[in-house]
Amino acid sequence: MEKKHQHQNKILGILISAVFILLIFWKIDLHQLFATFKGFDFRAFLIFVPVYLLGIYIRGARWKYLLCNDKKLSVNEAFFSFTAGNTLNSYLPARAGDFWRAVHVGNKIGESKMKLLVSIILERIIDGISVLLILYTAILMYFKHQKVIEMAIFSAVLFFGAFIFFFVLFKTGKITSIFEWLKKLPFLKKNKEIIDKLSGLSELFMNGFSVLNDPKCFWGAFLMSMIAWMLECFVTYVLISGFGLGIGFSSALFVISFVALSTVIPSSSVFIGPYQFAYILALGIYHVSKSQALAVAFVHQIIIMILITIITVIYFACVNTSMKEISEEIKSGEEN
Repeated sequence: MEKKHQHQNKILGILISAVFILLIFWKIDLHQLFATFKGFDFRAFLIFVPVYLLGIYIRGARWKYLLCNDKKLSVNEAFFSFTAGNTLNSYLPARAGDFWRAVHVGNKIGESKMKLLVSIILERIIDGISVLLILYTAILMYFKHQKVIEMAIFSAVLFFGAFIFFFVLFKTGKITSIFEWLKKLPFLKKNKEIIDKLSGLSELFMNGFSVLNDPKCFWGAFLMSMIAWMLECFVTYVLISGFGLGIGFSSALFVISFVALSTVIPSSSVFIGPYQFAYILALGIYHVSKSQALAVAFVHQIIIMILITIITVIYFACVNTSMKEISEEIKSGEEN
């Protein structure tokens, strides 16, 4: 049953990617696409590569902070496992890399796989907050229309209000009360399996989000997240400038925001389709043609995939991990 579900998800991802690819290449100017490729200044890579690598190293260090700076996990191990997990996420469906990372590192440092998985969920939440902050900044930098600015501020207040509400619930221990209330609902009372799962979730949230009790770790992780995302915006701007498009820094903020949000859409391996479409939409705000935006998107995605794949292959070779072991760790994570 599980294999059938995974197969269906894979087919759905391929179909969604195919739809996006059709939209991307519909009436595209291929001559302009290749001319844009030819006009790229490869010296941009001299800045892009080291700064991008610094950014993902900071993300690895951030994960260590989210585990309350666990001394059993070195920054280098956090960086390599973070990068390998994201690489697997790119090639495999259903965020399999996240399950692998939780199991692999959990086994190495003797920590609960669920605790590590929850820390990855918190990592995603912080990423979401960071991306939305970048998007709101881009909107305020680019759009001058009062209504657009008011909508951006209103949605920001709603989102951050919800986050603060959750934070207060956790700090006051009210999350467990919510789970206890759910367990008393008449239609759930008779279902022992659901009751047990709710109890487990309650404990999981309290243990996994324990980093919120340590302001130094949490705000340290949040600061690292913002630095890493701003470095990503910077290298994106460097790449856009390498194509000589002559548009402002806010373009990179829109690109990063749109691309990050596009990864939520189910798709085939390496987010083919939604990634490029997000780039086209973002640069379209600056009246960059579809062909030019697609050229930038392809170069951006290819160089990132080459870098993280090389790091992952080196890591797996160093720790002597086989594909069979990776599959078993992913399966173990999904079962838990």
